[in-house]
This record gives sequence, structure tokens and C-alpha cells, in this order.
Amino acid sequence: MHKYHTGHFILQGIVYNAVLIFPFTDDECPDALPAHENCDYDEVCEDSSCQYNEYVTCHLNRCGTCEAVFRGYDNLTVNCNQLTPKCRLMHLEMLHKSRSGRSHPGRSKVEIDNVYDPECEESGAFKAKQCDEDSNLCWCVDSAGVRVTDKTSDDPKCEKLVSVQLIQIHFAFKVDMALLKGKEEELRRKLIAKVSQFLLKAPQILQVTVHELNHEVTMKFFSTNGTKDSVDIATVAYYIERELKHSKYSVPLDGRSLEVDTESIRVLFFDNEPPRINMKSISPGFAAIIIIIALAILTGIAVFVVLQRRAEQERIQFEVIEGHELEDYQMAQRDRLRYYYS
Repeated sequence: MHKYHTGHFILQGIVYNAVLIFPFTDDECPDALPAHENCDYDEVCEDSSCQYNEYVTCHLNRCGTCEAVFRGYDNLTVNCNQLTPKCRLMHLEMLHKSRSGRSHPGRSKVEIDNVYDPECEESGAFKAKQCDEDSNLCWCVDSAGVRVTDKTSDDPKCEKLVSVQLIQIHFAFKVDMALLKGKEEELRRKLIAKVSQFLLKAPQILQVTVHELNHEVTMKFFSTNGTKDSVDIATVAYYIERELKHSKYSVPLDGRSLEVDTESIRVLFFDNEPPRINMKSISPGFAAIIIIIALAILTGIAVFVVLQRRAEQERIQFEVIEGHELEDYQMAQRDRLRYYYS
């Protein structure tokens, strides 16, 4: 038996339709799903798309019924009826950038934290230990793929995948703050409606808060099932983060479309175990920021102490002055009485 694939080729400016014939044996399909040889690729894949993953291509499944099957560059099948786990999606993104020439040759994938081609389990979850072959460095990550140990050339002990319990996404809109005054609740409802497409499971509890003071939005995702399911809160938060950064979260309000300020997006991860990172492994720029913040805090404490001491001295002086005035007043009263009775 052969399998057929329709296609076209160009010869001297003329397009010719063709049928490409490849060997196709019944062994490729189980007995319960007999092979089909009359599947038309264009008919099946032309209007097919993967709802939650743009880094896959359509292929024909000739076993049982002619249907579309989606695979990534690594030739692994992707389930388009659910979110692609974060690790798997990151891996396909990096392959796509590499194939399209948008990657930077010679740049190590560990140059920037959280931007790398990860190693994934068969389920799509992150492997607890991640390594970079170019730099020969390895490190441990949590269930969101975030580094939780130092990068080292030694073999780090990543006994288990640290679970992320809470993720917070912070962002603001490019809009005059006065426009949002009194409309925080309406904005919150519309944001929940926008992200609801990614909340496929009840355990992925979501909380949206619009802060009245600065009108910054905070989205919180709580985990109740640990890392048992690869499509966890890290995956949901990653899909939302990607859409925010690609300006796909414009929200209609009072006849205007509110656009997200991509520079304001911040994502915070809270694990059930503290990270095991020391200052030596932090990049010089980040270390400088930490030092500046620490100096600012110390300076603030020093100023506070000085002001407190100055206030204490002024209080004591005031009490001394008050005491002198009271003594002068009492002496004046005695002199008056002496004058009166004399």
C-alpha cells in the first residue's frame, strides 16, 4: 500500500499539480485503526489551525480517519485542545526563532534568566535540572522554569521540581489615570472575561485587583495541585504574559480602547521553598541595583535616626525652657505677694 500527498511544483513559471507517492504500510497503524490512502492534505489541513500553539504545522493522520494532526519542529504531537505546557511552548518558541533566523548566533541561552531553550519531561513539565552545553553550566529550576540555584559547572543536586504556589502579574494601561476613576470594578470584570479562555481548570484560582491609587492591575494565580498537572498556573500565567507583551489585551472602556503599557509588565513567582542563590552568581548590573537599594534603605534609616535624635533633643530643650519659665513665673508671683503684703 502507498500513501499519497498532493502538492504542486513550479517549472518555467507554470504551476503543475502533482500527487506525491510515499510508501505506506499497514504496520504504521494499529489493527483497530486501519490505514487510509485517500486522504487529501489540502482538504484536511487548509482550514485547520492549532488554537493554543502557533509553532506547529498540520499533518495528516491516516490511521482510522483522515484528520489533522499538529506537530512541532521536534516532530512531537501537540494537543491543540488544551494549553501547551510552558516548558514545551518555550522549547517550540526557541526552535521557531532558530529556524526563522531570529536567534542570535553565539549567544548563550543562559545569558538572561528565564530566556533559554529548556529541557522538558514527556508530560511537558520542566526537568528539575537545566543545562547549557555551550557554557557547560547547569542549574535547578522551579515548576515555572525560573532558576532557583546558582549556575555551576559542577553537577547540581536537583532532587525534585520546586513547586510554584503563587504567581503575580503586574501591569498598567497607557491612559490618563482620571479616565479609570470609579471604573475599577468594570475594568476588573472585563479583564477576568479576557483571561477566562486560559483558565481551564478550577484549581487555577484567579484574583484580579485594580489599585485605586495608581490604577495598576495585579493578577494572582494560586496553585492547589502542585506540579501533578503540566498545564499548571505557570502555563496559564505564561500565556497571559505573552499576550500582554504582544499588545493583545486592549480593553474597551467608555468608548476607548485601553492599551497595556508593556514596559510596566512585571511577573513575580513565589515558590514553596526559598531559592538557593548567593550574591556571587548575580550579574554585576543586578548586584549594583541591589547595592543601590540597600544603600538607599540604610541612608533612610540613618536619616530617620538623626531626625529622631534631633526631635528628642528639641523636646528636652523645650521642657527645660518650660521649666525655667515656670520657675520665673513662680518667683514673680512670690514677689507680687511680698509686695502686696508689705
